[in-house]
Amino acid sequence: MTLFIAVHKWTPEVELVITKELIAGFTANLEGKIPEDVKLCATYARADQGAWCVWHSPSKEALEKFFEEYMPTLLKYSEFVPAVQTYPPTMEYVLGLCQTIVDMASK
Repeated sequence: MTLFIAVHKWTPEVELVITKELIAGFTANLEGKIPEDVKLCATYARADQGAWCVWHSPSKEALEKFFEEYMPTLLKYSEFVPAVQTYPPTMEYVLGLCQTIVDMASK
């Protein structure tokens, strides 16, 4: 499963709509209404109409589908960036690092 960082930055004009959508999305998450393989790990709010969220999802498309259903306005103000957790190191990171070392050694 891929780790995604969701970068959200909206305008003050849609603040109320976004807040309502966030409540709907968090409620759906807590009630188990989202796909089992899409998981919210953490959310960090910004003071300037925005947030960063960490998600586990099988694909960007699965994450976008969830947002389309519960947070369509927020989706317009979002970017989903695939990421690899480096600390504490995960097996995905260690294997990627090993592959990088092998690639460098073969040059």
